[in-house]
Amino acid sequence: MTRHSLVCVVAIALVSLTASPTRAQTPAPGAAPSAFPATSFLTPVKATWENVRSLVLGIAEIIPEDKYDFKPTASVRSFREILVHLIGENYLFFGRVAGEAPPDNARFAALKSRDEILKELRASYDYGAKVWAGLTEEKAMEMVEGRNNQRVQRWSAILAAIHDNMNHYGNLVVYVRLNGLVPPRSAGR
Repeated sequence: MTRHSLVCVVAIALVSLTASPTRAQTPAPGAAPSAFPATSFLTPVKATWENVRSLVLGIAEIIPEDKYDFKPTASVRSFREILVHLIGENYLFFGRVAGEAPPDNARFAALKSRDEILKELRASYDYGAKVWAGLTEEKAMEMVEGRNNQRVQRWSAILAAIHDNMNHYGNLVVYVRLNGLVPPRSAGR
C-alpha cells in the first residue's frame, strides 16, 4: 500500500468516526461554516479538519506551562516540541493546498512560552481556515507535486494534515493523562 493510499484510508476512517450527517453540516465552535454543499466530498473532510482543530487546541490549552518540557522518555518529543511541530506541519500541508511556500520552521523553533506557542498554533489553524475559504472542488482535484515528486490531488495534503494532527493528538492525550490531567473531550464523561 502506498503512502497516498494509506493516507486516504486513514482519512476515510477519520471521516466515518468523526462526521455524522449532522456534524458534517455543523461546524465546530468558532469555525467558519462550510462553503461546500452537503453532497461535496469536501464537506465531511472539512468537518473532520474542524474537529481535529478543536481537539488539538482544546488539549493544548489545558497544558500548564510548567509541563511544556515533559516527555515520558528521553527519546520522544516534549509537549512543546509536539506543538511546535504541529505549527510547522499545518503551514506545510496547507501551503501545499494553497500552492504557497511554508514559512521557515526556524521561526517556530524559537517559540518558548506557552502563550507564544498557543498564539502560533491558533495562527496555523487560521491559515488552514483561510486556505479552506479559497478552495473549490475543482481546485481540490488539481494534480500537484507531492512528496518524492509524486503527483497527487491538491486536497490530499489536507488528509496528511488530518493524519499528522491526529497522530500527535494521541501523543498529547497520553502525556496529559500521565500528568494527572483529563483531555477536554473526556472531561464531561
